[in-house]
Amino acid sequence: MNYYNAKQSFSSKGLFIGYLDGYATFQLENDDVIDFEQIDKKILEEYNLKNDNFKNKAFEIYYTEIFDDLDDEDFIVFRLDDLKLL
Repeated sequence: MNYYNAKQSFSSKGLFIGYLDGYATFQLENDDVIDFEQIDKKILEEYNLKNDNFKNKAFEIYYTEIFDDLDDEDFIVFRLDDLKLL
């Protein structure tokens, strides 16, 4: 049984949809919607995403897609690395 982990970093413009159940959700400029389950602490210190002040605001989004293959169970985790309000 082989295990592997792959990471790939991206950036995109997108709108902040909201924060629900520990996930920050953004709609990217290509209309993809991503729920970020990991968020860098510095982002939460700079932007209080848990209130509605940033809802529907445009951001430059920097994130990492982490792909894990565990015991024939593949899953992807999206980590929000940085945000810049546009």
